[in-house]
Amino acid sequence: MKKVVRSIATVALMFVVATSMAKEPTLSVTPHTEKSLIFEMDAPSEQTVISILDIEGIIIFSEKVGDVASYSKKFDLKNLPDGDYVLKIEDTLKETIFEFGIDNSNVLIAERRENTKPIFKKNGQKVFLNLLNSDKEDVKITIYDSENRVVFDETVVDTLLVEKAYNFEKAYKDTYMVVVKNGEGIYYEAIVVK
Repeated sequence: MKKVVRSIATVALMFVVATSMAKEPTLSVTPHTEKSLIFEMDAPSEQTVISILDIEGIIIFSEKVGDVASYSKKFDLKNLPDGDYVLKIEDTLKETIFEFGIDNSNVLIAERRENTKPIFKKNGQKVFLNLLNSDKEDVKITIYDSENRVVFDETVVDTLLVEKAYNFEKAYKDTYMVVVKNGEGIYYEAIVVK
């Protein structure tokens, strides 16, 4: 078990190093007469998805980025009504969110935030969870069975690196859902016990 915990800690450390070395995505506004945004990103992963959503969460644009050295796109916002929007960049390790607003012909970038996603690793009937919780927010972990009954519930407080292992070897045959909530993010991992 100690080897598993050390392995998870090593993966978390490698994640921190890799994300700190990667060039951060940038978002810039073109002159207000054009009403557009330019988004640039170096070395996105194959699983990177870029989306624009309105304030109600309705997807206006979504694109999966292939394995490319860099990604650049100009978003024409002329046909969007005034209001608040979100540009979301999501891969397997994190999601970066740019909030922006359109007011008349002006586009204003309001906020940028990042949410680190948990890393799930399955080994047989065991699930290992690793989450870098840099803001030390409360992390709520709940496991549900297929009938949506809570079989496990825990809140981890004031912890930088959340490392958990869940053993389903003696669990009833069923499909279980591990749900992790931290800050504004909710993440899911399913495990089937046969």
